[in-house]
Amino acid sequence: MKIAIIKWIDSALHGQDTIDGDDETLKPIEGLSCGIVVKEDKEGITIATDYWGNNKYRNCETIYRKQIVSIKIKEEWVKNQDQNQI
Repeated sequence: MKIAIIKWIDSALHGQDTIDGDDETLKPIEGLSCGIVVKEDKEGITIATDYWGNNKYRNCETIYRKQIVSIKIKEEWVKNQDQNQI
């Protein structure tokens, strides 16, 4: 089982109010996500907060490669992982 810590950047919505062009909040947002790696390919990485065994995950989030600023993946083993049980 792999655990990922991902720092990412994404677009930000600023609402419908008028905003001064010099406003320092006019920039993309940065976030940090971590979880169990569900899927990883050339387009992105999907992580989940929960694993239920038998390849079933919950609370999944996919982060596109273009959004990833940095990523650290660590291999972790849980008891009885080979039997798909926790």
